[in-house]
Amino acid sequence: MTISAQALRDLHRIHQQLADLRGRLDRGPKQIQAGRQAVERGEKQLADAKEAWKKTRMESDDQQMQLEGRETKTEDLKRKLNECKRNEEYKILKDQIAAEKQASSVLEDEVLDKLEKIDRLSERLKEAEASLEKARDQLEKTQERVGEQQVSLEIDFARITDELNRAEAGLPADFKSDYQRVIRAHGDRGLAPAEGESCGSCFTILSPQTMNDLYLSKPVFCRSCGCLLYLLEDRKVGDHAGSSD
Repeated sequence: MTISAQALRDLHRIHQQLADLRGRLDRGPKQIQAGRQAVERGEKQLADAKEAWKKTRMESDDQQMQLEGRETKTEDLKRKLNECKRNEEYKILKDQIAAEKQASSVLEDEVLDKLEKIDRLSERLKEAEASLEKARDQLEKTQERVGEQQVSLEIDFARITDELNRAEAGLPADFKSDYQRVIRAHGDRGLAPAEGESCGSCFTILSPQTMNDLYLSKPVFCRSCGCLLYLLEDRKVGDHAGSSD
């Protein structure tokens, strides 16, 4: 049984092309999925930013209402102070007014802090909105690009698959089972060239007998990695300087 080096070279080339096409066909949906995940992250970030802004705004409004209440109370105490006629009551009112002013001062600082935080959260909200818009735009472009590429890739894949079927149909019948076994196990890496006098896959040195078998176009599998070997160019036994085992 013999099989030409050219036939094996063609088979290896075809398997490599199919492996490349499979990888590119697989990458498209993965890129779309990654884009969708980016949009989902953007939506969550925007929702979180909105919630943080809303919560802080409500806290700020509540504090401002408290501040207004204290200012109203202080004014009421001042009015009572002006109407007060007893020293003991006057002192109590003065202390209450001082306490209210101190509490209002603390509350004013807290209100200012909240307003500054709201400004920062507003910027964060704008950034989240812009980031989400960018992610959605990128996803749309990716879907459009992948959709166009997939059509072309599927056409190429079908064409190369037909070429593989024709090439495999020409293989010797008693060789096909061994060939199919190595392809099932290793795919496009199931074939390898003999580079110099070593396996192009695992770089194991090939024996003179193995090289002679290759020159005689016999099917040869690497004893180390199991790859189906072939010569990089057509050569004959007479071209080989070595002797057989």
